[in-house]
Amino acid sequence: MATWLLIILAFAGGVAVSVFAWPRIRNSLATIPPPDLPEDLAPGWYACCQTCERTRTLASVGGIRVGGHRSARKATLGWCRRCRRPRVIRIVHKSRLPGVAGTDMAS
Repeated sequence: MATWLLIILAFAGGVAVSVFAWPRIRNSLATIPPPDLPEDLAPGWYACCQTCERTRTLASVGGIRVGGHRSARKATLGWCRRCRRPRVIRIVHKSRLPGVAGTDMAS
């Protein structure tokens, strides 16, 4: 098979996925409910979006952290509901939160 034909097929496949599958994937990701884990699986730990600074308890977003060192810098890739995109999520202890008044625990 000619390489130009493979390139055209790959491009058409990418267009088809972006047109047909991505809206369905995005809608299903937006409607996934939080896992509601017990708070004792991550006592005192919070997940903060690097971009919009939305802060939630780590257990409410499905994280488990027991016995972690409080001064270490931790981050993971996760979905931010306010940004509606995958973002870098910092994992911080409540003693290192930048400002408790800026936390967004209600939404």
